[in-house]
Amino acid sequence: MSQSNQPNVAADLSRIHSLITRGLKVSLERSQAFAQDGFPDDSTREGFVDYVQSLVSVLHARHLTEDDLAFPYFRDLMPGTPFDVLTEQHQQMIPILDEIKAAIEAVAAEEQASEALNDLNRALTKVAELWQPHIQIEEEHFSIKKGAELISVDEHIRLAQSFAKHSQEHSGPDYLVVPFMLYNLSPEDRAIMASAMPPMVTQELVPKAWKEKWAPMQPFLLD
Repeated sequence: MSQSNQPNVAADLSRIHSLITRGLKVSLERSQAFAQDGFPDDSTREGFVDYVQSLVSVLHARHLTEDDLAFPYFRDLMPGTPFDVLTEQHQQMIPILDEIKAAIEAVAAEEQASEALNDLNRALTKVAELWQPHIQIEEEHFSIKKGAELISVDEHIRLAQSFAKHSQEHSGPDYLVVPFMLYNLSPEDRAIMASAMPPMVTQELVPKAWKEKWAPMQPFLLD
């Protein structure tokens, strides 16, 4: 097995970054468009609200997992990494995420939501401005190659399971968040992420039992 195909929490981190980056991009573009033109129907509004709420949930849960588990674990293994800066950037995003949550709740509640959508777009823009420099620091200091050098494959597997469990405990609902994560990834990355999930989730819950609940988000997701 090549190094690139071995379990590696740095690769997992990059996939999470990719899906959040796409989630931010879609949310920014669509909030601006809907502010100008309105929602074509109630289902689109529902799907967009679910999509942005899932984005906030995934982003916040990922930051909690890094602060609570990942950064303490790697602090001694990776001297020179600016963990305190990264944690401070997480803290800077918290009040902005609260702004997003308030704005999207207003979007869900208001018949004419252009003002709330503009508020949402401004808050999303603030997060996006912090997001790219933040993930650049993380990926520069913790590459897939460095991850492979630092710890064993078995330890990567253990950490990945621990990180996933912690994130799941701090995000939700699963019937929205799991499809959001899977379908904001390319098919290749989606298959890798799905392979780490229980078959019941990927083969039964997402495509069948949960489908009606997350179906309104489909216009915002990848095929």
